[in-house]
Amino acid sequence: MNNHSDIRPPLLSALCVLTFAGSGIAFPGYFMASVFFEKFGELIVKYSSWHSLEKISPLYFTILMVLYAISLSGAVRMWKLHRDGYLLYTISQLGILFIPVLWIDWYAFSVTNAIFTAVFIIGYGINRRSLH
Repeated sequence: MNNHSDIRPPLLSALCVLTFAGSGIAFPGYFMASVFFEKFGELIVKYSSWHSLEKISPLYFTILMVLYAISLSGAVRMWKLHRDGYLLYTISQLGILFIPVLWIDWYAFSVTNAIFTAVFIIGYGINRRSLH
């Protein structure tokens, strides 16, 4: 007898939809930032607390773009009730959280991003029993 239901729990559906939205927006944003780095660099300096771009490069944005693509694919896998999606999502989100710290420094750590990452990883973790 199969202990796993093929019915997606509402919380899992909500988390996936939110991940589709977040990663679905971030992926093309980081793609554009990596391809049009100089133009985006001007905007970053103009509208953020950064005064120069010496610590970041197109590769930085490309790495984040790839991590968001993996996050999105993990959410798609969980939407289809595949357990490996949780691992893909978790690893990519931890990468998204810590790549800025490793690349730039600890002042690049986002507490807000850390809170959202923890909430989503825990939320998805609660639903792991529904995944097979």
